[in-house]
Amino acid sequence: MASSNTRRSSSSYSDSGISVSTAGTTVNQRYACYWTNECEGQHEIDDCQLRRKQLRGKLGIYYSPNARYNRYVRDEINNLSLEFNPTGCTMVHLLIYKIENNETLLLFASKLVKEPGQHDRQLLLTFPSSNPCRRDEHQIQVAERALKTITNENEILSSLRSRLKRFLFVDARSIYPLYLTNEQADLLTEKFSPNEEVASLHWFRLSTVLSQLPEWNNYLTREAIGKELAQVRHDDQRGIRLSEENEAGTLWSVTAFCLMCIRNHVGFEEFLKL
Repeated sequence: MASSNTRRSSSSYSDSGISVSTAGTTVNQRYACYWTNECEGQHEIDDCQLRRKQLRGKLGIYYSPNARYNRYVRDEINNLSLEFNPTGCTMVHLLIYKIENNETLLLFASKLVKEPGQHDRQLLLTFPSSNPCRRDEHQIQVAERALKTITNENEILSSLRSRLKRFLFVDARSIYPLYLTNEQADLLTEKFSPNEEVASLHWFRLSTVLSQLPEWNNYLTREAIGKELAQVRHDDQRGIRLSEENEAGTLWSVTAFCLMCIRNHVGFEEFLKL
């Protein structure tokens, strides 16, 4: 089973993709590890001790309007070397959206995830997400893998690099907005099949999402100083409901945190502009 971990949050999941057996061990190919040439997909990313040591994340927040990453030698706050992960990004999220009848709608995937500090998984609303499986892997490749957790339609997957135009980086996570036409969104919804990672897909009006997010005054604990990133305050964002009509109507606190960072640090008008 593969997992997605940062210092401040954790989720675990597996996917129903093709699995192969290597030396008596079944490896799910979606999570096969190629961190070094020696790994060669013989184990899953969670089982790679070297990857666990070298995939270090960067604390802090910044907006990249042109999808270019800052690069670092180390994370001074945690006193950790970033030699093998100079962008400091350990997870990529996709904020998928469409515009229908002049309203912006956001897509959420329901997954079994763990809230920080808890042991049991819950079915919560999240972004499609993925982790790097190769050292120095380009984040666009990670984003493509995240998109493949909900669709295999070429019409949606094509030209992804040119469509991911900006991102918000926050505490080792990168959130990319991805626009779908109404035709692509309909295709995505109609062709989606539940799998072991994603149970269902849900569209919500941006206005509904914003109305449920709490105010977050003084969200920075420290402004950016020189090359050191601004630091974000961490409050408990659990229990934010978007729907009372289904089991998976509550936002994962990590997803809520990312949404609030977008709202406060960038603004949705800027972040979702075409």
